[in-house]
Amino acid sequence: MSKLRLKKAIAILAILLQSIGTQAQSFLWDVDFLGFFDNREYNTALTPSQTFFGVRLSPEVGIGFLDNKHRLMAGASWVQPFGSEVDEGKVHPTVYYRYEAERFKMSFGMFPRTQLIETPPSYMQYDSIAIFRPNITGALFQYTGGKGYAEVYIDWTQMQTSTRREAFMIYASGRWTPCLFFVGGHIGMNHLARSSAPAEGESVMDHIAIDPYVGIDFTSLTPKLDTLALRAGYYVGFERHRGTGEKHYPNGPIAEFRLGWKYIGLYNMFRWGGNMEPFYPTCGSPLYPGDPFYQSNRWYNRTDIIFYFFRNRFVNCSAQLNFHMLPESFNFQQQLTVRFNLNDKIWKDKEGNKNKPYLKNIY
Repeated sequence: MSKLRLKKAIAILAILLQSIGTQAQSFLWDVDFLGFFDNREYNTALTPSQTFFGVRLSPEVGIGFLDNKHRLMAGASWVQPFGSEVDEGKVHPTVYYRYEAERFKMSFGMFPRTQLIETPPSYMQYDSIAIFRPNITGALFQYTGGKGYAEVYIDWTQMQTSTRREAFMIYASGRWTPCLFFVGGHIGMNHLARSSAPAEGESVMDHIAIDPYVGIDFTSLTPKLDTLALRAGYYVGFERHRGTGEKHYPNGPIAEFRLGWKYIGLYNMFRWGGNMEPFYPTCGSPLYPGDPFYQSNRWYNRTDIIFYFFRNRFVNCSAQLNFHMLPESFNFQQQLTVRFNLNDKIWKDKEGNKNKPYLKNIY
């Protein structure tokens, strides 16, 4: 390239940068704090008894362009369990591009899983994953309409090395609510490949889950209640060990009930059917990121009693008593979480509409 062309290219670039600089840009920031206590008094061989107690801090800064439809954000999530040394904590980098229009949204990079419209069901996301893996690493696509939503994401959880197996998850969910009745479903696929230097017997594993459902939401008819809804679906799974050819097809009904009144909430889930995680003893959470209680061969019931100390659009402080019932055992779990989220948008509108939706819990 001649010196004249180089000077022209630099001049054009300078003009473009100057024109961009004159456009509406915004400095964006977000701070998310989580305090968690999770005590598991379990009486089963499916999952151990243990206690998680600590804090998580997730600050982000970035820039928004064209009315903040385009955003580039960077930050980190620092998870520090109590009773451990600082170097025993873990820092998860956060770097992502976010696009937000009226109906369509997308993210690409390492972004908070709190961006999801709906928290995945417990057979696809265990409580501890919500705490210790705060970010999705991949891509997210979301569409919201007047009567429903749809979202799909890919989460690349492990990169292949000589000692680590490649693993990723593809998950989709959606819901349509034309009236009191609604229909929806979840679809998930977990893939666990081999390492680059596989050990003897190591093979590719597949876990596929489909859960269509129908339900009814009475909340609009009960103004004194925050939530009153019923949902019933049918789970169909496909489990495959490609090395041995072993296959499983767990299936069965799942019913859920939700009730919320001021400072108290109730949730109950009952599922019937075979072991939904048959390869969990050898593959663990890289293949099955859901609750290990779904290994039950017959049925499993979970009841959560929730107490909200206070909650609004930027803070949610609640305690939960969770009862896990299996044919052979009763298991008790206590949780306390404090989530605080503040960003530039809330800060500018701190005296604005106070009737906006409550800040979600991580579970």
